[in-house]
Amino acid sequence: MSDEHTPFPQTLSGHILLSTDTFDWDTFRLQFFDDWQTEVTGEPVEDNLIFQLGEITVTLSLIRKTVPEAIETAENNYLWINAAEAVRKHSAHVALGIIGADNPLQRHILFTMTAASAMRQENVIGLYQYPVTRKASDYIDAAMSLKQDNFPVTIWVFAGFYKGELGKICCYTYGLEQFGKEEVEILNSDADMVMIYQFIYQIVGYLIAQNGTLNDGEAIGFSRERSYEATRSPGVAIQGTTVKISF
Repeated sequence: MSDEHTPFPQTLSGHILLSTDTFDWDTFRLQFFDDWQTEVTGEPVEDNLIFQLGEITVTLSLIRKTVPEAIETAENNYLWINAAEAVRKHSAHVALGIIGADNPLQRHILFTMTAASAMRQENVIGLYQYPVTRKASDYIDAAMSLKQDNFPVTIWVFAGFYKGELGKICCYTYGLEQFGKEEVEILNSDADMVMIYQFIYQIVGYLIAQNGTLNDGEAIGFSRERSYEATRSPGVAIQGTTVKISF
């Protein structure tokens, strides 16, 4: 990351991990319509399916190879017990791409819709998007919040945790830059991990859903009783300038 934001990437991609080397395209098309009341107009050709949603292109390709990075990043999923062991069982994957969505929010919504419907098949283990691999059922549950016009920010932005000074908890985000925002860090907090997790995703939700900003020296908070100072400075856990919140 840098202080000068580059233009939004025009694509968003991920890897749907399969325990077998097959994927049922007809089942996916039916499931997509059932989930979102939208028809998939394309026809699969040689393990590939390309279709349009308005001016946006969605691509899915069955690839009979493993994704080694998915095993490594499974260990970053602290919400999935024995994640790495489960992910090691994948033998193929479906590469999913969203192409041509200029708006980052639209891009993530269409990716999530497609991924969730594809991941309902029995041989799907999870979804790899750097820097984490997510369990299929957890991803689907979060994605369905789109039906209530809620944004599933917990699967759009990763929150990483580590121990800092004197064993205190530190947290950082990864993925906000995809929305044109600076990543957020909480350093050496006295709060527990659950409180930090809830707070960081309140911040993430505000930044994405409300197109909010965090200015240097600004006091932020979600109640009258407590507010927290935001400052901009070079990142500690990640590169580039980040917003530090004293939580």
